[in-house]
Amino acid sequence: MDSRKLEIFHCVGQLKSFSQAAEHLHIAQSAVSVAIRKLEDELGLLLIDRRERQIRLTVEGERLYRHAGIILRQLSEAQQDMAALSNLSSGLVSFSTTAMTGSYFFPPLIRRFKQQYPDIDFRIITEGTESVLNRIDNGDIDMGVVNSQGVNQTHESLKLCDEPIVVCVAEHHPLAKKVTISEAEYCQQRLILYQQNYYLRQLTMQLHAEHQRTPDIAVETDLLGMIIQLVREGEGVTLALKVAVDAEPGVVGIPFEKARTLSLSMAWSKKRQLSVANQGFVSFLKQQNQKQ
Repeated sequence: MDSRKLEIFHCVGQLKSFSQAAEHLHIAQSAVSVAIRKLEDELGLLLIDRRERQIRLTVEGERLYRHAGIILRQLSEAQQDMAALSNLSSGLVSFSTTAMTGSYFFPPLIRRFKQQYPDIDFRIITEGTESVLNRIDNGDIDMGVVNSQGVNQTHESLKLCDEPIVVCVAEHHPLAKKVTISEAEYCQQRLILYQQNYYLRQLTMQLHAEHQRTPDIAVETDLLGMIIQLVREGEGVTLALKVAVDAEPGVVGIPFEKARTLSLSMAWSKKRQLSVANQGFVSFLKQQNQKQ
């Protein structure tokens, strides 16, 4: 039972005339008759009583007429919805990012994107970059922000930024006036840290191992706001991206003597096609890169 035969049948039932249905659909009357006959043969039911001059639907025809109206309306709505998606007049952008990047890097980009496409919605989840590629590979998420060094040949990716890594301290901290800080001096500080699966946490552990220091961890949490607030109150220091520190009052960022950066990319699987909305957002991000 294809939609075209249903459309012809529904038009005949609505207009109560083969000739008027043919005129309405811009097809020959014989084509209308053939379509109805094929539909009846397919269903094994008589749909139209042809014994009288005026077309009359049988009991079975009346029931199919009601179904056809619903089906054709839903098909039309689906076509309109798909057209809207292709034109980015509706849809959902979905991706994963770290709390720090999500809080400070993406908001102005999302604002500019929604100025162009106000009816596109966003669903953003937060997690460390280390687990994102595995979730992309498993099909758990469509795309996500990752450490660029982790991208391999199974992924498509778009470079987002090279963001400086700084030691974040309270503005009244004894280190706050330093222009740069050595890795060894950072390893002597009391720390407020992310938990596992975050690159900045892993970098901290790496530096302490290299300088043969045991980390002095005051607090471990995945709550970005708590980390910033505890640092602001002088309870410890942390590693952060410069974009985050610059946006927060009461804290300052000190670069390492040997500058360190974190290269971030948006990545997705080569095996699966992105949704139209996600493709649109990736294209927008490419345009923003070209403007810089």
